[in-house]
Amino acid sequence: MSGRYLTEMADVLRAAGLHVLEVDGWQTRARKSGGYAGNRPWCVMWHHTASNASPASDISYIINADTAPISNLYLDRTGTIHVIAAGATNTNGKGGPQAFSRGTVPLDCMNEYAVSIEAANTGVGEPWPQVQIDAFFTASIALTNWLGLEPTDISSHAGWTTRKIDPATAAAVQGPWRPASVNTSGTWSLDDLRHEAARRAAKTPAPIPPTPHLEDHMYLATLADGTVVVVGSAVRPVSGDEIGPGGPFANLPRYVPQPSSNWHAWLAAGSAEYNARVMA
Repeated sequence: MSGRYLTEMADVLRAAGLHVLEVDGWQTRARKSGGYAGNRPWCVMWHHTASNASPASDISYIINADTAPISNLYLDRTGTIHVIAAGATNTNGKGGPQAFSRGTVPLDCMNEYAVSIEAANTGVGEPWPQVQIDAFFTASIALTNWLGLEPTDISSHAGWTTRKIDPATAAAVQGPWRPASVNTSGTWSLDDLRHEAARRAAKTPAPIPPTPHLEDHMYLATLADGTVVVVGSAVRPVSGDEIGPGGPFANLPRYVPQPSSNWHAWLAAGSAEYNARVMA
């Protein structure tokens, strides 16, 4: 399990207000290369399934195909997000290169750089319900924000490679946002997609940092500098005696947030505020 696995992804999407379902084993699922290297992912890739199958059937294919996993996330027609893989996936194939805010994804390497979303749609004229379109944007904006990217650090499969047409078709998109069509297949305009993501992101408040399990009233988190904090009605650093055997917090669940996450930033800020107010 080398590289970075996006194990906070389900909580990030829930914090954005989405209905999220977790597919068993997603936290360790990845292509053979494992997790993401360096400061990746650099973008979110939009796809459609080209299928009229049920969510169960689509997800089964995504996790069992010869080149599985096919994507990180699956967006069904009701707007529910199914979290499938935390590591890199085999979604995008040959294409590129393509530029994003952190740099240019090299030729044929997008699988190593992207979080990919497969949205349920035949791609040949099936209506795209507004609830699904809204969830597509909400998920994309939440992910780019969490990863420290620009809201426009997104692409479509067709934007990566001319071999593909997804997402399509533009004329079938329901709701107030209507992308232009860029070819006879009805492929959505990538420029329109990015412009709408930027517009929606500007109106989206900063997400509330997620806690890993809402049913846990208190938990411990280890920050990047080694500080251990207890999280309950407040965030405060704890001593070794408090978390050691027999200590009052010894049996609390423990987590290690990604240093780049909103969750980690929130915990670090809470710890700093406690030190400033109480320990000064």
